[in-house]
Amino acid sequence: MYNIRAQNPACLPDPVYKDSTAGIYPRPYNDSTMTGGITRPVCIGQDYEYPLTVNIPDLITVPFGNTTITIGLESAILDTSNAVSGLPKGIRYHCNPGNCIMAKNQLGCVVLKGRATEENTPGTYDLVINLKLITQAGSFDVAFPGPFFPGKYFLTVTEPGSQACLTSPARELQADQVSHRAFPVPADDQLNIRVHAFQPGQGHLILRDLSGRTLSDMPMSLDKGENSFSIPVSHLQNGTYWYTLQIGQSVNTRRFSVLH
Repeated sequence: MYNIRAQNPACLPDPVYKDSTAGIYPRPYNDSTMTGGITRPVCIGQDYEYPLTVNIPDLITVPFGNTTITIGLESAILDTSNAVSGLPKGIRYHCNPGNCIMAKNQLGCVVLKGRATEENTPGTYDLVINLKLITQAGSFDVAFPGPFFPGKYFLTVTEPGSQACLTSPARELQADQVSHRAFPVPADDQLNIRVHAFQPGQGHLILRDLSGRTLSDMPMSLDKGENSFSIPVSHLQNGTYWYTLQIGQSVNTRRFSVLH
């Protein structure tokens, strides 16, 4: 069930997560699987919006010593102004429902929204989302990411006019368009990317550093089925980078690391 209590809610939760376990979605970025996290960069001076879905079922399983326990869950509460730490200047968050109280058995959402100012230094900004879980056994504070929900949330802030920020609205590539994976991670000589396309098409494979600066932009011709591409990385310094698949106005960006 949606948790919509206003005529003009700040955001709409994604129904794909209605049967998921308790938490915030997408999950924090996982270095091992290169999944999750906030994939849309923040461009200084441009409007930004990124929704996160909050799922509060009626039960939650949490670590307890060397085991886990399942307890009844009533709601989750976010402070209306201080729940998200690490945001760039100019970016704020808003909730649906507006009081940031997420009732059990309903989907809510938190949207990161605003316009990053020129006071920000391009780079990555680590985020932590803090909330209070109200359970049948009492209340306790939980951080995303944190001990219960490992990984990392971060926003990549890019310079004004960076090519990482498309001039027209970009849609996320959907699973019924393409699927892709990169290996090896970390990469040394080259990063191999295997793309499964459900129909032929044209696109671009773009490599960027964490500031959003484009390092390479390779045209792709996709055949239906499996396609393989390689990005040379032997000349890059050790560190973290982004690669983006862009097909028309649809994009999908993932992070990877280089280690020589």
